[in-house]
Amino acid sequence: ETQGTFALTISGRGFDSRVSPGQDQPFMDSECVSCGACVEACPTATLQEKSVIELGQPEHSIITTCAYCGVGCGFKAEMKGSEVVRMVPWKDGKANEGHSCVKGRFAWGYATHKDRMTKPMIRKSITDPWTEVSWDEAIAYAASEFKRIQARYGREAVGGITSSRCTNEETYLVQKLVRAAFGNNNVDTCARVCHSPTGYGLGQTYGTSAGTQTFKSVEKADVIMVIGANPTDAHPVFASRMKRRLRQGAKLIVIDPRRIDLVQSPHVRADHHLQLRPGTNVAVVTALAHVIVTEGLLAADFIAERCDDKSFETWREFVARPENAPEAVQDVCGVPAAELRAAARLYATGGNAAIYYGLGVTEHAQGSTMVMGIANLAMATGNIGREGVGVNPLRGQNNVQGSCDMGSFPHELPGYRHISDSTVRGYFEAAWGVRLDPEPGLRIPNMFDAALDGSFKGLYCQGEDIVQSDPDTQHVAAALSAMECIVVQDIFLNETAKYAHVFLPGSSFLEKDGTFTNAERRISRVRKVMPPQAGLA
Repeated sequence: ETQGTFALTISGRGFDSRVSPGQDQPFMDSECVSCGACVEACPTATLQEKSVIELGQPEHSIITTCAYCGVGCGFKAEMKGSEVVRMVPWKDGKANEGHSCVKGRFAWGYATHKDRMTKPMIRKSITDPWTEVSWDEAIAYAASEFKRIQARYGREAVGGITSSRCTNEETYLVQKLVRAAFGNNNVDTCARVCHSPTGYGLGQTYGTSAGTQTFKSVEKADVIMVIGANPTDAHPVFASRMKRRLRQGAKLIVIDPRRIDLVQSPHVRADHHLQLRPGTNVAVVTALAHVIVTEGLLAADFIAERCDDKSFETWREFVARPENAPEAVQDVCGVPAAELRAAARLYATGGNAAIYYGLGVTEHAQGSTMVMGIANLAMATGNIGREGVGVNPLRGQNNVQGSCDMGSFPHELPGYRHISDSTVRGYFEAAWGVRLDPEPGLRIPNMFDAALDGSFKGLYCQGEDIVQSDPDTQHVAAALSAMECIVVQDIFLNETAKYAHVFLPGSSFLEKDGTFTNAERRISRVRKVMPPQAGLA
C-alpha cells in the first residue's frame, strides 16, 4: 500500500499463513525495491536495520532533509552521540509523509566513507603531486591566483559553477562571490545541462520558473501524462503516490521511447504509450495540440479568463495547420495517428489532467520549445490552477530548483531578476556594497569555449563533477587543461579534481545547516547531525 509494489503478501490460510515475497517466489525475484517500508511498518521490531544491530539503539534524533533527488524527503537521523545509527523517514515530512526509497533510507554511508577528502590541498601544476595545507593557506593561494589571472587577462577571465547538491545558502554565497568579489557575472549551475529549459520555458509561459503543483496533488488527478521521465527509478517516493492513484483508476499516458516500468507492470498499465522517436518531442506535443484545437476540445472559458488573446490566436493558428496533424507527423515521430488522437482526447476530456516530465524533455536542443509546448497544452485544456492538474518538472538533484532560485544563472540575480535591470542591480549593490556588472556573464559551454580561446583562465567549481556530467567529455577536459587555476570543492576527489590546482574539502548534508528547495518548490530545513569531517562546513 505504501510503496506501490506487491513485494510482500500472505501465503496460505489459517495456521499455515505466513508472510512471503511476491507470489510465493524467491525474494530476489519479487517486486521488492528495498525501500524499507516493511521495516517501518513491522509492529514487533522483528525487522531491523543492520546498523542498529551493529551500533545499538539510538539515543536521540534530529530532523533533516534527504540529499538525493528532487523529492526532498524529510528524515529523522537517529543518533548515538555524533554517529548516525539509522535514517528513518519523518512521518510529518510534507514531501514524503513517512515513506522513503532505498537511497534515502540506507545509502548515507558515503558521509563517513574512508575515501572522503578532509584536508585542503594545493599544487602548482596538474602534473604535480598534491600538498596538504591549512585552510588559511589554501584559501589565500586560491585568492592570489584569481587576482593574478584577473590582473593579467582581465576581470572576465574567471568564474564559478554552483552546485545543485549544496544548500541554498551555499549556492547564494558562490554566486555572490562571483558577482561581488570577481566583479563579473560568469556564474552558472548544473541546471545548464538538465533543467534550464524548464526555467526558461515555464518562465516565458507562466511567469515563474517552477512547477505548478505539490506532489500530493497527483492524488486528485484523473489523467496522468508522463513525458521523458522514469519516476519509479528516479523519484521512487513520488512514484509510489502516482501508482497508488493509478491503482485507484486514474488513466495513464506515457510519452517515451523506452518501455519504462509504468508502461506495464503487475498492477499498473499505461492506457497509451506513445513510443516516439528520440528528437521528435515537439512534433508529438504539437500533434496533440492540433487534435485538441481542431476537434473543439479547448477550455474556452479558461482561455478567455486566464490567457493572452493575441498569443492564444497565434498558437491556435499554428497548431491547426495541416502539417501538424497526427497523420502528417506519424511517419516523423513513429507514433500512429490513431494513438496520438486517442491520447489527446483522453488528456483533454478525462477530467483533472496532470503532466509530469523529466530530462527526456529538457536535455534536447529543443528542450525550451517542448516545455513551452507542454505549458500551452495545459492552458488550452484548462488544466492549471487547482489540485490534480498542472505542469510538473521532476527535478533530478535535491536542490536544482533552489540553485536556480538563488541566482546561479549568468543573466539573473536571485529571484530570477535580470542583471541588466538597473533598479534590480541597485537593490543588490546597496545590500552588498559593491558595483555590479550589468552585462550577463558566460554560461558553462561559453566558459569552455573561452578557455580554449585563451580568454578564460580561472574557475571555482562547487560540488560539481563537470568532467563526468557535462556533454563532450574530451572538450571539457581540454578546456580545463587550458586554465591556470581551478578550485574544486567536493567531498571526494572526483574526475574534475584531476584538473584542479586547489582542492577544498566539502561537507555532506549531515554536516551542515541550511535549506533545500525541492521540485515542488518546498523549502525544507537541513540540520547538522555530526561534526564536519574537514573541520569546516
